[in-house]
Parts: sequence; C-alpha cells; structure tokens
Amino acid sequence: MSMKKILVVLMSMTLLFTTIPVSAAEDDGIQITCNKLTDQDEPYTSTDEDGNEITVYTLSALARYYDQTLYLPNPRCFTLTTETGDLSHITAEMDTSTDNGLGKKDIKLTIKSRAKNKAEIEANFSSKTVKTELNFNARILVKGADGTILKKIPLAYSTPALTDEHDAPRFHTLSPWSGTSKYNYDLEDYYKVSGTVDVYAKNPKVSYTYKALGTYGLKNFLLNMDNDKTKTNNSFTFTNGKITIGAKNGNPGQKNTVTLVCKSSYLKSLKTQLAKAYCQKKISTADVIFDDLSVEYRNVNGKTYENGIGDNGQGCVIGGAMDPIYLGFHATVKPAGKVKITSYKKTKTTIKLRWKKLSTPVSGYMIYRSTRKSSGYKKIKTVSSKTSSYTNKRLKRGKTYYYKIRPYRTVKYSYKTSKKKTKTLSRKAYGSYGYVKKIKTKR
Repeated sequence: MSMKKILVVLMSMTLLFTTIPVSAAEDDGIQITCNKLTDQDEPYTSTDEDGNEITVYTLSALARYYDQTLYLPNPRCFTLTTETGDLSHITAEMDTSTDNGLGKKDIKLTIKSRAKNKAEIEANFSSKTVKTELNFNARILVKGADGTILKKIPLAYSTPALTDEHDAPRFHTLSPWSGTSKYNYDLEDYYKVSGTVDVYAKNPKVSYTYKALGTYGLKNFLLNMDNDKTKTNNSFTFTNGKITIGAKNGNPGQKNTVTLVCKSSYLKSLKTQLAKAYCQKKISTADVIFDDLSVEYRNVNGKTYENGIGDNGQGCVIGGAMDPIYLGFHATVKPAGKVKITSYKKTKTTIKLRWKKLSTPVSGYMIYRSTRKSSGYKKIKTVSSKTSSYTNKRLKRGKTYYYKIRPYRTVKYSYKTSKKKTKTLSRKAYGSYGYVKKIKTKR
C-alpha cells in the first residue's frame, strides 16, 4: 500500500513526514501477534498523537471485481493473549471515527482457548460495500463488557478500484508528466521534479503539465488519494482553493497545466526541516516528493463513476493509493526571485539606485558594483530589507558603472540541548544575483 507521504531528500539524508491518526494501546497486559499475508502487508512502526511508538498493521486487497467483491486470499489474523485476564467478555469492531463504519462487517472475533486467555480477530474484505475511503488509516477497537477500550490495533487498508482500460502499463508511468525524472532509493521508484519553492514565501506555487492518454480524455485533476471530493488536503490546493479542478482541455492527447498552491502549515514543517539541515550541514535545497495528485478520466459517455466504474468499465482515476504518481519540487531556504533596479538618478559623482523589493521575506540586500559588465563585481554596501534605495558617492565623472543586487536571508534553527536549554543556530542564505544595470555618471 502507498501511504500518503511527503519525502524530503537532503543529499544523503532522507526525512520522512508521516501522519498516523492512531493512539497507543491502553492495556499492556494484552499481547498482539499477527500472520503475514503478502510482502506488501508488512507492519511498520510509527508514532501516535502522543508521540508513543506504535506498530501499524496493513491489509491490502489484490483486486476488485465487477460485482464489487474485493479479492484477498486470506484474512489478516490478530491473536490476542493475556496471562492474567479473561478475554471471553471482549468485543471487536472498527473505529467508526477512522473509517466511518464501512468495515464493521469485516471483523470476526473468536475465543481460542478453554482458559479464555486467547482470542483471534479476523479482518477481511467480506463486504461488497467496502469503498476506497478505507485507504486511510483505520483501527480495530477491542472493548471490554462495559465498553471500555482495552486495545487499539492500528490498521492501514488498501482497497483498489475496478480495473479498466487505464490499467495498461503506459498509464502508470511518469512519461505524460513534465519535469526531470529522478530515482529515489527509499521509494524504490522514479519521480518527476519540477520548479522551486521558497519555504519562507507565502503560499508559493508549483506547476506541472500532463498529457492526456487513452481515448476518452480528461475530466478533473484531484488532490485526494481516494477520489473523495468532500475531503481536504493538508499540503496543497489548486489555484481555485479546492482539491478538484477541471481539465481546461479534456481531449485525448492534449496537454493541461495544473498549479498547486502550498499551504502555510505544510510550509512550516518543510521550513523547520530545511532550517535544521542548512544550519547544521549547510544543505540549502532539498527535493520534496509527494503522491497527492491524481487524474480523473471520462468514460465513453463523458461521465465518471465512483471508484472509476463506468459503462463497460470505462473511465477511471489514475493515481492514488494503489498506483501513486510521484511528483516533486526543489524546496529551498534561499530567497526566491531576482532583484530588479527600477530607476536611478545620477550626477557627476553620485548614482542613486532604486529597486523593487522581493515579495518573499528577506533579511537584507547586498549591492555589487563593477566597471565591467561580466566580471569584477565587488560588494559595496549591505542594507536592511526595509530599504529600497542606495546612493553611491565619490564616483568618477563620465565613467560607466554596472550594478546588481543580491538578496540574503538569515536562517535560524532552535533546539533543546541535553541539559534542556534552548540553543539557536543561524546562517545566511544567499539568493540569486539580480539583473545588471548599466549607468554612466555625468561629465
């Protein structure tokens, strides 16, 4: 199963951001073991909302048939044991707060010993009504006779949509997407990276171009792995402020450009990680990989159906939990954009420069001057971010000077030492040199 993830690659470092909405077990006297189904159903370790380490179990259906039946060769079996308690009174059900009750019929509880200290819970996709909403993390609640929760078993589902013509291998490649192809060894897969995001900017944007495949054309682009347009996305919106946007050109073979707007809360987490990497290791730029984006195709009648099911199986959603589209961008702590000198005033011995401030936050601007256009530049002044003009004095009459301006930002990272004291590191990050301005003093 492809869990929703944001992967930040910092040279040889990899930072993985994962959100698991589950809690730690409440009764340590009950021990849990489980059977292994397939290689993709390996449990993994994460943390709950309280920061406790937990084991998340996975359950992946292999296919969905036209009658909506999900194919899973064997159920996932959880064995519960206790040395001191009596398990005959327990019940098991899906947590309705995590899966909206969709999987409640797929849980079976059996007491396995005369001493009543061993029980088995089977989790399966026996219900034809199970939908792809279960791709989100869920959990099984083990309750006592009085309804008290004795154990929470984190469970991550993966339920595929009905296959159709878009399941051809070419639909599951990155070839229709713009950007530079790269390989990530943690994902063991390729991704396409396009554009640069200044993590200090306000709601920066990143764009991708997609070429429609197949014979039915595009309908929508989605920012939800389960094709649920009522939900939200924690990382991005489209430029319309929503998680769904219609294709401007839905004809087969045509290209559409989609622009994602980064949310403030998402940028905050990226900023913290990059500030740490820059202040400690001088790593200013990282590749951010995500799998939020998917593509919704029309069916032969121009309609789309839930879970990609249409007349004769036409129409589908490419991307999501079962076939993620890995895209990315360069995230940086360096100020984005080039400074442009907008006007100037000159006398025989002075030149006063004015420039347009960058929209992204900076700490200041460094002014460079040379008597040659392509070389020999030296820094002559550093001013604060509040300043947008500078007068260069004591110049020679009738001489030509070249100016350019470079923004910089002071990046800070604070952390707690082993003695619980706060320590702050800081380092300057420099942006690109601005546009060159040629000015000649009066004679």
